[in-house]
Amino acid sequence: MRGRGVVAFAFGVPDTIRSNYHIAQIASQKARKLNALVYTQADVKLEPGIIVFLTPEEPGNPPPTLRIARGAVRWAKHPDNRIVEIWVVAAKPHVWRCERDLRQAVREAGGGIVVRVCKEIEQIPEDEWFCPDSTQERTRSREAWNKRERVLKLMPFFIYKHIAS
Repeated sequence: MRGRGVVAFAFGVPDTIRSNYHIAQIASQKARKLNALVYTQADVKLEPGIIVFLTPEEPGNPPPTLRIARGAVRWAKHPDNRIVEIWVVAAKPHVWRCERDLRQAVREAGGGIVVRVCKEIEQIPEDEWFCPDSTQERTRSREAWNKRERVLKLMPFFIYKHIAS
């Protein structure tokens, strides 16, 4: 019985930046510990031997968090997977939105999945998440990230949902 899955959200591009390395390490450890499948993005390279499902992406255009969350819930509810507990792995500055969007996607799909956050995220120093070599400007610095996140936190969810769909 699987029952558990890991959903890992990239934080920047490419897969070689330290934030995505940390996410991949935590997701790999959790997947091994739980004998879980993983749903993630192309820029999160997990350890060999872990079964990984990739979210659909267009090259150079990573999908929005909500779209990844909805894909993860469809994946979790698929009869081949039957996942009832999702463990979120994301950069600490991003985790609030990943968790919120996953919970929303679970509600939209009729419930039945518990969402938990990997506490190992807390062990990574805050500045380790921001990488100047990321090709996504918003993940290069805390200032750039906060500028965007403040808007997303204040935005009514129905508008966010429309933009992120």
